[in-house]
Amino acid sequence: MKKITAPDSPNPKGRQIEKKYLRLFEKLSKSEQEKSVILDAMTELVLYLDTDLKVIWANKAMHDAFKLAPGQLNGKHCYHGLHNRSKACRVCPATRTLKTGKPQEVIDFSSYTKNWVLRSYPVRDEEESLIGIVEIVTDITERRRAQEALRQSEQKYRELFENANDIIFILDFDGKILSCNAAASKTYGYEPGRLVGLNIENLLDQDYLPVVRKLIRQKAGDTEVQSPQEFLTYTKGGEAVWVEVNARIMRENGRQVSIHGIARNITERKKMEEALKKRERELEEQSRNLEDANTALTVLLKRREEDRAELEDKVTCNMRELVLPYIENLKITHVDSHQLNQLRILERNLNEIVSPFLRTLSSKYPNLTPTEIKVINFIKEGRSTKEIARLLNASARTIEVHRDHIRRKLNLNQRKANLRSYLLSL
Repeated sequence: MKKITAPDSPNPKGRQIEKKYLRLFEKLSKSEQEKSVILDAMTELVLYLDTDLKVIWANKAMHDAFKLAPGQLNGKHCYHGLHNRSKACRVCPATRTLKTGKPQEVIDFSSYTKNWVLRSYPVRDEEESLIGIVEIVTDITERRRAQEALRQSEQKYRELFENANDIIFILDFDGKILSCNAAASKTYGYEPGRLVGLNIENLLDQDYLPVVRKLIRQKAGDTEVQSPQEFLTYTKGGEAVWVEVNARIMRENGRQVSIHGIARNITERKKMEEALKKRERELEEQSRNLEDANTALTVLLKRREEDRAELEDKVTCNMRELVLPYIENLKITHVDSHQLNQLRILERNLNEIVSPFLRTLSSKYPNLTPTEIKVINFIKEGRSTKEIARLLNASARTIEVHRDHIRRKLNLNQRKANLRSYLLSL
């Protein structure tokens, strides 16, 4: 603004008056400059209109928003200079202020692909007559986007909160339920919203009350608490519900405000674990019973083995003392050669019966046939294949087959061991 200087006056008093008005004018000019600087620095769009909606003044932001040169709007109707219209806009708050004489606010969501808040304020003179209107336009597009993003985020959170299968809850530090989801109401048999305000202790088994109180104190005192924790709770109808809980302290501005937690219903898992433990106990009991039975059976088998050995000893003793002596006596009596030969065969067979070798052989190799045992006895005596064939009235080929079977049953078919030497070692 051009600086104005007062002309020289011959009248000293007149000169003083001129200087006074000059100072007032400079002060007013300075005030106008400061106002212009402040208004031009604003990001809001500012218009000063007369009562005919003509622009008296508009700030820089308004001109920039509509790509206009500074001062280009002055003297024009706002609706024509800004929107090239022949009458006021439908959403114009200034027209409402003209009618009511009061401040107005309008939110416009459609103009220029942006969202606006339009506010108008009446300007009055000293006599309270309406002489103009100040209109301030604020671009709220980004704020609306942020609000919409926040709304969508909150909606997603609410959907997750309400539709989660796990129980989600918020407690105060007295254990009172501040909020919970639908899963909590469904699990405990309460109508939606009825759990809010209820103390968590009303759901807990009495044995777990001291534990939960201690945990809440520890949480409030910032003590590290192991998670998750398992608790026994009850529904409204008294049905047992086991839950596995993870909880954490929530803070606002560094101040503890609540306890947030997630509880998973593990009742079925607990039932399965209990059934498994019961089955393990039953198996342990059965195992102990089986061990006792095995012990008894071992004792019985040992006794039977002892009885068998005792019986064999008695039979062998009786055979040697009561049978074999008589055969010896018969051999020295007057018998012909045929009878003597028969007595010798009888004596040999009886000796084989009472022989420890045959008992060892029968116990170690129970799959040997009677004929193979006869062949084994002859081999042990050192008889050749031809001699054995003649004694058993069989062919030499048959005896060879028996020898092969015997070697296989004695596990000698893969070893280069003499069959007679092996039999003598038994």
